[in-house]
Amino acid sequence: MITKNARDVPPKHRREATRPPPGQRVLVARAMVRAALSIVALLFLYYLLPFGRSLGGGVHAGLGIALAAALLAFAGIVGIQIRRIARSAYPGLRAAEAFAVSLPLFLLIFAGTYFVLGREQACAFTQAMTRTDALYFALTVFTTVGFGDIAPVTQTARIITMIQMLGNLVVVGLVAQIFLGAITAGIRRRASREPE
Repeated sequence: MITKNARDVPPKHRREATRPPPGQRVLVARAMVRAALSIVALLFLYYLLPFGRSLGGGVHAGLGIALAAALLAFAGIVGIQIRRIARSAYPGLRAAEAFAVSLPLFLLIFAGTYFVLGREQACAFTQAMTRTDALYFALTVFTTVGFGDIAPVTQTARIITMIQMLGNLVVVGLVAQIFLGAITAGIRRRASREPE
């Protein structure tokens, strides 16, 4: 039996051997398009949701309840995604798609919270918050860049920012680890079904 070393194979054929088959390329493209459309839809909703209703005197309680409910909904969505990843025929693709949607959703939850807080309490941040400013601030907190142009001033704003900082660690660390575990479970499940 004659075997070829990788260096014996011409470079053109090596590239072709490492490319995914055409069917998989279509699956990857579809997953990327679905993720991109989901992100666009989330941004569209963020800019169109009517955050106009005033919370009145109960800014702290109302905002806290809304944030807690949104984070619980986020946890539920992540749980559903984990199940889908584990059951998927292509768990790696499903996990990448889920993470590409989960992360922007997490950031938009906090951006919406910052926007409402900035609207209800003008002194909560160092400047007035538009929706774009709130999204920008949520993203700078997530990436730990912290330019300093927008900063939380009131105790409520600082507490919400600290909750996001802790949530960032959970999203990046724990959720990524859970998604990787679901990928592994999905691969094992698929391998056990395939005949040898």
